[in-house]
Amino acid sequence: MFAGLPGRDLWLLPLISLATIVLLLAGSEVVTRVVWPEQAFNSCRMTDPQVGYRYRANCASTTKTVEGPWVTNDYNGCGYRSVAPCGRVPAGTRRVALIGASLSEGYMVEYPNSIGTRLGADLTQLCGAPVEVQNLGAMGYSGHLLVPRMKEALKLRPDAVVLVQAPFDLEGELGDTVPLPEAKPAAEPPAAAVESLQHRVFETLKSSRTVTVAQHFLFQNPSIYIPLYLRYGDKADFLRPPFSPNWQARLQTFDALIGELADAAHQAGVPFTLVFVPQEAQVALMAGRPVPPGVDPAALPAALRAITARHDVGFVDTSVALRMQQTPERLYYQVDGHLSGQGQPLAASYIAEQLAANPDGPFAGCRGTKPTRVGMNP
Repeated sequence: MFAGLPGRDLWLLPLISLATIVLLLAGSEVVTRVVWPEQAFNSCRMTDPQVGYRYRANCASTTKTVEGPWVTNDYNGCGYRSVAPCGRVPAGTRRVALIGASLSEGYMVEYPNSIGTRLGADLTQLCGAPVEVQNLGAMGYSGHLLVPRMKEALKLRPDAVVLVQAPFDLEGELGDTVPLPEAKPAAEPPAAAVESLQHRVFETLKSSRTVTVAQHFLFQNPSIYIPLYLRYGDKADFLRPPFSPNWQARLQTFDALIGELADAAHQAGVPFTLVFVPQEAQVALMAGRPVPPGVDPAALPAALRAITARHDVGFVDTSVALRMQQTPERLYYQVDGHLSGQGQPLAASYIAEQLAANPDGPFAGCRGTKPTRVGMNP
């Protein structure tokens, strides 16, 4: 192709081509960062010796995920993302304490559509009387951090405590049982050097806004997203029964954790409910997409239901409602993986219905007007 070119052009033309590619990529990165901004830092965060961090009382902040809208976070006098004051419960009002991690918090979702806000509104509608939600959820509050949060929740004298969990919340349940990587030798062998280079390239691509935006549109196609997710190794092994040793260990640890949380709730005489929210590919498979051999999207919620039954804890599987949507995978931020402002109201509505349907719970008899499921497909 380069035959007959002067020696200088043999290296100059490829260099110009490479520079053009770099400029195009840099330009697209600038454009995507302007059109798809992000503000992950929450200025209301403050360090806390017990749970690592919490939010300042009576504080307000603004955050945004690349795929979502600008979100205003307002925190009450206890630093919870709730409008209702956290003091004594007003006469005639029921109180729900919501604990958990990012999904409970309503991470990167506008307050009116967050799972806690919608749960309170839907229960109020069903009961014909005020129901407030004190939202103690925050990013990373899973595993052993739920124990002090449960104690804090019970001090609020709630009528019920609800814990929301997704598969990614369970990934950290192994704790110290995960073997630590060995220290790398001073001189890396060639294979390790290649792996290290691949890791650096991967981290660079992951931080690219252009790549994130491209993934956002690409992952909207389930025929592309689901096979990619199923190749995610350990992260996706909760979809493959019998569970891998790592996922068996996670479930055993979670079983002990639920037992500890349940004991605290039972001693306080407060009903405790575990809510499961499926992963995006998982709910797409539940909704009728072709299920590959060896994959069972219902395996994990079945295991969690068995755990809650052993500890006399309520269980709500929001997959039942989410999978009824025509395109349930669109209820999520495609790259981020959290339920969006369309998905969280649907999950909250189903939780409210199930709490009201419990004849022995604090919302027994709350069978008023059925909540309107915002975003539901006709």
